[in-house]
Amino acid sequence: MKTVILCGGAGTRLWPISRQKTPKQFAQIFNGESLFENTVLRNKSLSDSYSVVVNKTQLPLCKEQMPEDLKASTQFLIESTARNTAPAIALAALSSDPDEILLILPSDHLIKDMDVYNECIAAACKLANQEKLVTFGIKAKYPETGFGYIEADGINVKSFKEKPNLETAIKYLESGNFFWNSGMFCFKAKTFLNELKEYSSEIYDQCLNTHNNLQTNGDEKHFDFEDMLKIPSDSIDYAVMEKSKNVCVIPSNFYWSDLGSFDSLYNELKKNAEGNTIDKNHLSFESKNNLVISDKKVIATFNVEDLIIIETKDSILVGKRGESQNVKKLLEQVKGRDKTLLE
Repeated sequence: MKTVILCGGAGTRLWPISRQKTPKQFAQIFNGESLFENTVLRNKSLSDSYSVVVNKTQLPLCKEQMPEDLKASTQFLIESTARNTAPAIALAALSSDPDEILLILPSDHLIKDMDVYNECIAAACKLANQEKLVTFGIKAKYPETGFGYIEADGINVKSFKEKPNLETAIKYLESGNFFWNSGMFCFKAKTFLNELKEYSSEIYDQCLNTHNNLQTNGDEKHFDFEDMLKIPSDSIDYAVMEKSKNVCVIPSNFYWSDLGSFDSLYNELKKNAEGNTIDKNHLSFESKNNLVISDKKVIATFNVEDLIIIETKDSILVGKRGESQNVKKLLEQVKGRDKTLLE
C-alpha cells in the first residue's frame, strides 16, 4: 500500500498560526511535532511508500519534516497551482502502479486509537482489492454543522450530504446511519482512474496530459503550470464519489478531528489545573479555560477566562472561545491592512 498525503490548504481559520507558506499541518504544536509528521508516522507500519502532494512554496518545509528513514521511499508531487482533491489524487494515481492500493489522507487531521485505526485500514484494503472505492465514515458524536455527511446502509453508501443546518444535523444524528465525511479514501490506483474517466472525463484527460508532460528531478515530480490550469478544479466527492455506484464506507470509531478551528485545537492541547493550555510563555493569575499560544513574548493574564490569545512574530489574535469560526470573517480586514500577514 502507498500512503498519499494531500498537503494543500492554508488553514485560514487558525490564522495567525496557519499561513499560506506555513499552514496548520506544519505547525509543530503537538509535543514538538506537526500534524503532517503525525500523519506520516501513524502510517509507517502500514505503508510500503509515500506520495506527498504539495505546492512549491510548502515543499521545503514538507521535506524538512519528512523523517530521514522514509525519504528514500517517498515521492513529492509538486502542484504548480491548486486544482482541488480530484486532480491531486488523479496525479498521484497516475504516478503509481495501476494495481497499487492508495490510502488517501489529508495532512492536517488528528487521529488517535491506533488499534482501531489499523483495523479500519485493513478492512478498507480488503474492499479495495475487490475493486471498490472506499471512504471512511466517522461515527457522529454530536450534530456538527461544519462537516459533510455520508448516509450508509451497512458498508454501502446511499448518498453524500452537504454541510447541514442544525435541525438537519440533529436528524442525521438521531437516524444512526449517517457518518461524518472524513475526507479519507482507499482504492487501487486503476479503480479510481477508471471511475474518474467514466464520470469526469475532462479531469481525467487533462490530468493524463499533465502527467505525461511532468518534469522529474530526483524524488520530485513537477507539473507544468499551463497544463494544470487546463484541469477542471473539483473535489473527489463531486467528481467521482457522489456519482460512482462502486463506493463503500468503513464505519470508523477511531478518534478523529479535522482541527478546523481554535475551539477544536483547545480541546486537543494539554491543560493545567485551571484549564489553560500549557505554554511556557504564559503567566496567569485567576485566569481559567484560556487557549494561549505564544511564539516568543510573555503573555500575562489576570481575571479572564474563555479567551483565545495567539501571539506570532507579526500578529496577535485575541478572541472568545466558542466563537472561533469568526476568525475567517476577520481575515478580509487583515488582508486589507496588509496581505503579507496571510502569506
